Amino acid sequence: MKINSIFFIIFFFGSVMIFPQRENHDWKPLIVEERQKIWYDANQIDTVTTSPFDVWILELHRPVLKLEQISDNIMRTKTLYTVNLKANAFGLKEAVYYDPANKEIKRFSYDLLKYSEEQKYIFPITPNSFMEKLVGILVKRSKLRAGS
Repeated sequence: MKINSIFFIIFFFGSVMIFPQRENHDWKPLIVEERQKIWYDANQIDTVTTSPFDVWILELHRPVLKLEQISDNIMRTKTLYTVNLKANAFGLKEAVYYDPANKEIKRFSYDLLKYSEEQKYIFPITPNSFMEKLVGILVKRSKLRAGS
């Protein structure tokens, strides 16, 4: 009986590692213009209650993006940003690159725990940027929730 329990535990954890949960996103358009196409994950924005917070951004690249570290053509980039509204800045937590067939090419993760607050949020939220537009959506939704 004990051997069956051990086998079950090993099988369960092994299957979790082999078949990880898929990320479920609710992509909403942030900027959809001829030159730039960016979406944000509305599931994350709907749950934001404090700052800092994390949010996934999806960007379509036309023409395809080419990076020195990646030999394939990059059609989409999915990026996990961490945003600090008090600092009016954001940082990069993870970047995932996809080819034209939407197959994941490469994933980079950044361990921000080892950095100071100033080093975590190195990009300022500038006027007319995609991040300012995203913060505007967040503020608008927060007001709507407060009024409900």
